[in-house]
Amino acid sequence: MVESTKQDSKFVKWFKTNFTTRSIAINAIIAALYAVITYLCGPLAYEFAQFRFSEFLNLMVFFNPTYTLGLTIGCFLGNLASTVGMYDLIFGTLATFVSNIIMVYLAKVFKNLFLSGLVPCLVNAIVVPFVIYLGSMNTSDAMSLSNGMYWIMFGWVFLGEFVCINVIGYPLFLLITKKSNILVKTLEFNRNLDYKW
Repeated sequence: MVESTKQDSKFVKWFKTNFTTRSIAINAIIAALYAVITYLCGPLAYEFAQFRFSEFLNLMVFFNPTYTLGLTIGCFLGNLASTVGMYDLIFGTLATFVSNIIMVYLAKVFKNLFLSGLVPCLVNAIVVPFVIYLGSMNTSDAMSLSNGMYWIMFGWVFLGEFVCINVIGYPLFLLITKKSNILVKTLEFNRNLDYKW
């Protein structure tokens, strides 16, 4: 009982330290921004040749791990319009959450923004073909993951993620973090600001 109280108090202390009113508000803005950009992408955000431009926001967890919350909620909201329905709501959102958690831990070791950006590319490339396959079952557009189709879909999803995160997002965050102290403070980037590339 005493041990449980100590752990609870550690968690409460961590939560109060990391989730201030300001950071909760920023998470809400991130969630809304992710969802809106996803909706604006239209069909490009949901098919296997997808270019979901909102994915570049995932790089924010490299600088502030608490933004995993806003990105996960934003992905869930964005997936409400998914053409593969419930599967994307569950597994697509879970892929974002898992990739963000991996990015947070890898950032402690590598401190490399570019390599961190590859994490959601790989996780989504692994998961999204299965999500699309499950969503298409028992429909006239049923897909197969045989005869190399999985790897074709893997490649397309990876390419789309890479373009959105590392080609568009990486230079943007490089510019923000290296040239704008005001934005760094406003966005509460409080970690890994000494990254090399």
